[in-house]
Amino acid sequence: MKVKKIVLTGGPCAGKTTALQQIEREFTEKGYHVLIVPEAASILIGAGIRPFGPYIMDMAEFQKYVIGLQMDLENFAEKAAESETNPCLIVCDRGILDDRAYVDESDWNNLLHEFKVTNFDLMNRYDLIIHLRTAALGKEEFYTLDNNNARTETPSEAREKDQKTLEAWLGHEKVKVIGNEMSFQDKIRKVVEEIYRSLEKPYPLQIQYKYLLSELDVSKMNEIQFVKLELEQYITEEDGKETIYRKTGRGGEEKYTAITKMDTDINHERITTSRLITDVEYYQNMPPKITPIRKTRYCFEYQNQYFRLDIFENGLQLLEVEPTTVKQPVALPDFMTIEKEVTDDVWYRNSSVFKRQNSFANCRNQKLLQKKMS
Repeated sequence: MKVKKIVLTGGPCAGKTTALQQIEREFTEKGYHVLIVPEAASILIGAGIRPFGPYIMDMAEFQKYVIGLQMDLENFAEKAAESETNPCLIVCDRGILDDRAYVDESDWNNLLHEFKVTNFDLMNRYDLIIHLRTAALGKEEFYTLDNNNARTETPSEAREKDQKTLEAWLGHEKVKVIGNEMSFQDKIRKVVEEIYRSLEKPYPLQIQYKYLLSELDVSKMNEIQFVKLELEQYITEEDGKETIYRKTGRGGEEKYTAITKMDTDINHERITTSRLITDVEYYQNMPPKITPIRKTRYCFEYQNQYFRLDIFENGLQLLEVEPTTVKQPVALPDFMTIEKEVTDDVWYRNSSVFKRQNSFANCRNQKLLQKKMS
């Protein structure tokens, strides 16, 4: 089975972290085993091996370590993919040719000689290059380095690094450049769309229909291929920001994510960012006396449409469908009975379900307390 290997690159503060999270979520639900190769330079910098600071290392020497580590990480991912029976997608947080932007031509040629490779050898390691433009190019008001301790560039330096990184990949057969002439959310969606095209799969439109189920024939549903996820999440609100903390389980594995939504004064744009967190951070941020939403999600394909079926702990069953063409009529599975469409009904949003659940729990606790005191 051919494994697609994709590089997600670009300038500083371009949206890579959020894009990586969206890629993993999107394609895991579609049945892919998504392998993320982390950024080698960030690993080394986090370990104290740095080309800046009090214990500075020569940049060319630092890039030698970066390339060696990057090759090892990619090789491990490829070997893991070989033993996988499900379709695999390898996504690299930067590729080896990114390192060319940080050294002069002489040092780069020395590095190629040391690793016994050519520029074409390095290009041929990857099927698709997606370059995200830094926010310092056109969206300066959003440029920040607060979410990456390994970055120190000013906006001017970020623009220079962005251009040099893009130039390093020129010559690859499939380079996709995604700029800032669109909203941040559309920028992230464009990344996902380009991967669908590379996989030669229909891209789901940003149109979702939601339905409330009254009945589900479990035996018939078990006859189709689906991905089963266990989700637990809670929501916090602070200083105009809404953060969804989510735990996702699959086959004994767990991951934790924080999704932050924030309104801005710029064209009424709402920014959504996502990052991986630890289990410790997930539980530490959970407010006392709240009950998270718990639900089982089934992701499946039916007549060329993508479905998500959420079965909540309290018995609520909601079905979401994403058509792949505007004219495509929604074909609902025959093993489900639809009670009604609830696409625009705020009552059935996750935030509403969470608030109702905890409002009910608080009222119940207050009544029990009053009963004890009487």
